[in-house]
Amino acid sequence: MIKNILDNPELDKYKTSFQSAQTIFLEGDSTQDLYILLDGKIDIFKGNKQIADISDSGSLFGEMSFLLGSKRTATLKANRDVNALCIPKDDITDFLGKFPDIAREISIILAQRLDETNRVLYGLKGLGDQIPDAVIMTDKNNRILTWNTAAEKLYGRDRDQINGNSVEEIYEDPKAYNEFLNDVQSQYAVRERILKVKHPEKGTLSVSTSTTILHDGHHNFQGVLSIGRDVTAVQKLKQSQRWTTYWLIPLIIVIFILGAAGFFAIPYITKGYHTVDTKKQDLRNHLAKDYLVLKSLLSGCFEPGKTNTARQTLKEFFDIQEKKNLPYTGVLLLNTDLTVINAYSIQKDTDPEQLIGSSYGGIAFTESEDSIHSVLSLYRSSSNDPQGKKGIEIAFRTYDADNFIGWLVFQMDVNKLESVFEIDIEALKKFRFKKP
Repeated sequence: MIKNILDNPELDKYKTSFQSAQTIFLEGDSTQDLYILLDGKIDIFKGNKQIADISDSGSLFGEMSFLLGSKRTATLKANRDVNALCIPKDDITDFLGKFPDIAREISIILAQRLDETNRVLYGLKGLGDQIPDAVIMTDKNNRILTWNTAAEKLYGRDRDQINGNSVEEIYEDPKAYNEFLNDVQSQYAVRERILKVKHPEKGTLSVSTSTTILHDGHHNFQGVLSIGRDVTAVQKLKQSQRWTTYWLIPLIIVIFILGAAGFFAIPYITKGYHTVDTKKQDLRNHLAKDYLVLKSLLSGCFEPGKTNTARQTLKEFFDIQEKKNLPYTGVLLLNTDLTVINAYSIQKDTDPEQLIGSSYGGIAFTESEDSIHSVLSLYRSSSNDPQGKKGIEIAFRTYDADNFIGWLVFQMDVNKLESVFEIDIEALKKFRFKKP
């Protein structure tokens, strides 16, 4: 366990302490240092509200700001005297390389935490898809963050078509919608308003819309949660009052549940005004985390004569992974000449030894100026597919300090990319990974 590893006297130079009630870092800080708790208790705040605490020795905190290059998402304060390891941002890569046992344990912790987050976020989406009414969540700039299956049917557009666009596009009279939105912000929630919607096939529909606003921990306006129901027929029959009575009580319950869930989901699905699909963000975070860990563990394995060390490290890396939702099936190491110098695969019909010595020289590496990754499309034969099967691989430029030493390549599971993460090659190319 990581608690035993932390007894290493070489870690003393990273030790730091905080007195009871002392602030460790503030929400919105640009600091990106990594912390490991030795003893004590830490309270976590969003705004002025405590949302969790940390007390287990060996717990990791502050890691997401480093991994994603983002600001702190919460305020952490010492509940009582705290002792911890503080690894400065600029030292993290060298630290993980020097202490591979800690790197392995951190990989396990992050994998477990990512799995828990996935279940919560997928559960939230699943809850929305089970609701018969159309649910839309927008950010403070009216851009659509997400909507459920019922919304796709009601508004005649699927998620990929509308996510990131302005919600005003679906309404026949955008001015009426903006007036409605002003009422929502002044009243905090508007239970029902009939708005006209432009359906691409059915024409104009009357939609009964109930809305509540979403705040962050400082009570700042962050977005809007709306629930809509088609009342076109009801309007024609002038039975809107009976219809309202029928669904008002369950609607209030649904708004309360989704409003609370949306509050906690906002930090994950939006960063500033950018719209981020949760599944794509999960995959990007997974790749960023595993690239960082493997880069640290394999930094010396790009040199000649390190074949056995690299193979054992990759085997141990895959052994600790949660195989069920693992987005890739193997990892390759390429030198600067694009020659495969090591490989590992969990596919039974693939012999990674056959790849060693092969060249990627004829494969197009589509690089971006602001990311260190390339998305590769290629065909590879196996015992089950002797004619060759299309594969997708993501290659990361790998550096030792500022020296380019080769490529770390993840062989993606194409089926899971489509069925679990709902992502294609073009979306993978839009990912951005900064040089550590």
